[in-house]
Amino acid sequence: MSQSAPRRRAPRNSLSAELIVDRALALLDDKGIDAFSMRALAEELGVGTMALYTYFRGKEELFKAARDRVLSTYQPPSTSGSWDEQLRAVCLSMYELFTGRPSVLQLLAEGKAEGDFADAASVTMEQVVRLLCGSGLDRQAAARAAGTLIGFTIGSAMRHVRECHAEGGPAAQAELMRHRFAILSPERHPALIDLAPELTLAREDGEGQYTFGLGLILCGLRDLAAAAAPQS
Repeated sequence: MSQSAPRRRAPRNSLSAELIVDRALALLDDKGIDAFSMRALAEELGVGTMALYTYFRGKEELFKAARDRVLSTYQPPSTSGSWDEQLRAVCLSMYELFTGRPSVLQLLAEGKAEGDFADAASVTMEQVVRLLCGSGLDRQAAARAAGTLIGFTIGSAMRHVRECHAEGGPAAQAELMRHRFAILSPERHPALIDLAPELTLAREDGEGQYTFGLGLILCGLRDLAAAAAPQS
């Protein structure tokens, strides 16, 4: 009978809150919230589960520390150019933050950490609102535009993260989409069947789909701002 390899244990006195948070983020990014447990984290660190409770009272406290670790070090980009060019850079940076550290997005989306995005990333919200208010839009349009940009960015990142953690990843989701198109009736859905290859490719390219949609939103905002500008 083969014996399993002995569990690798952390060197004596090497465990710390910082190390626990680092490994927790890596485990969450790799496996997702559903597969996370204090026991799995302890095995990853090579310590007993109870050792973790010396530093954190439970998963919720650890999740909050993990979220705060990432968001506290994030700074929106220092940008130049027109207001819409700067908005594009800020939104792309936010999208890349969440898709690069999917654990934080999952914690926020699942309500597994206290607080919300607006509180944790108020600097980003301030930058978005400031740029919109300086674009020429009226106050109501600027407020609605801020909600649209933030919602679209977080929603797009969330979809990307979910598909990456789904069985088979984005490629499997695209294959499922191909199958669904293949069984459609040509009489009832001729346009969908005709565009099926392009629709499937767009589904696979999460970042490309996001940047295209962001461009459409900014194009519409430019038109609104131009229409609101005083006529000379």
